Amino acid sequence: MRTSTRIELGVLMMAITLPLAGCSSDGSFTAAANLNGNYTVSVTNADNGCNLDNWETGKSTSDIPFLIEQNGTTVNGTLQGVAAIALGLSIGTNKFQGTSTGSDFQITAYGTIPRTQNQCTFTLNAAISGGISGDAISGTISYAPAASDNPDCASLQCTSTQNFNGTRPPAAE
Repeated sequence: MRTSTRIELGVLMMAITLPLAGCSSDGSFTAAANLNGNYTVSVTNADNGCNLDNWETGKSTSDIPFLIEQNGTTVNGTLQGVAAIALGLSIGTNKFQGTSTGSDFQITAYGTIPRTQNQCTFTLNAAISGGISGDAISGTISYAPAASDNPDCASLQCTSTQNFNGTRPPAAE
């Protein structure tokens, strides 16, 4: 009898708490925001901690097409246009994948082009950390090496960053 009562109490507690799982401590619902859209983005080069070639701190580039597709909390991004070609030649891909939580999203393009520094072989990843407000996105893009476990790679820890913002056309009502 006692075990049965504990199980029933446990089921009751789950029934009460599961519907609240998407709520924050202040009582507001934290469902993933709708990120779907064709964005026009501008980026500005910030710190170049990795000493990437042809990087001018403060230089901005605008009118970059960026497609975001979302299914639940899974987010995929595709850089398009000339910027897609440049990123593809630099790291090996123009496609990002990741997740969203509330109005925030984290997506990464995993580099495929091997690079070598001394005896260390690595690729370069581009990670976007952003947020959405209405039809506008903003955040940072961080470029960092993904190195092997080779001891020669221990000193290869750096990040180069860009700030970005962009908009999508308003959704049809």
